[in-house]
Amino acid sequence: MAAIAPGAAPAATKTTAERRPLRRNDVVRLFGTPDETLGSVNEPRTMHEGKLAYNEKWVYNRPRRELSRPRARYIYWQRYDFVASERVERDGSRVRESEAELLARLQG
Repeated sequence: MAAIAPGAAPAATKTTAERRPLRRNDVVRLFGTPDETLGSVNEPRTMHEGKLAYNEKWVYNRPRRELSRPRARYIYWQRYDFVASERVERDGSRVRESEAELLARLQG
């Protein structure tokens, strides 16, 4: 372990708990407004798709600014909380992207 000079604070490291959550406005900054919205932030019923539970799904058909040029992108929300992001590639395969990956794209 490296010594810390007197009076110096240790370097701050961000843990998962310290990272800010992905917000709805962040997703709009990345991908624009969705082409289609299923459910609503105020929807009391929870929907299920695979292992995901959500009350709102944003659909982007042929999303812009995507290097792989996917067929679609789905963003799942439970009220205001991010649940998951999936890209549907041209071959039909689905690729999950984590909240951390999307936040990193905002900064990059």
